[in-house]
Amino acid sequence: MKILGFKRIEKKDSYLYYIKKYSAIAVIEVFTQRLNLPVSFSIEINSLGLKIVDLEPLPKTLDYPVLPITKSLKDYIGRLDAENKLP
Repeated sequence: MKILGFKRIEKKDSYLYYIKKYSAIAVIEVFTQRLNLPVSFSIEINSLGLKIVDLEPLPKTLDYPVLPITKSLKDYIGRLDAENKLP
């Protein structure tokens, strides 16, 4: 399983300045097939200044364990945010 990237990352309106909400299409390679999964996630900065990535539940039709994909997506989102590559 490998995260290849995101397509069409869109920033959603958020009324709280410390929460940024996004939606995108995640391109994931599982074994020999590529999957395009719709994902929604948010990045919240808590009172200590730490960034917390929250990912909405993945589609139930996914035929692969959810925990490894969720962890990989959160790590990938964290890297994108640290490199300022999110809108």
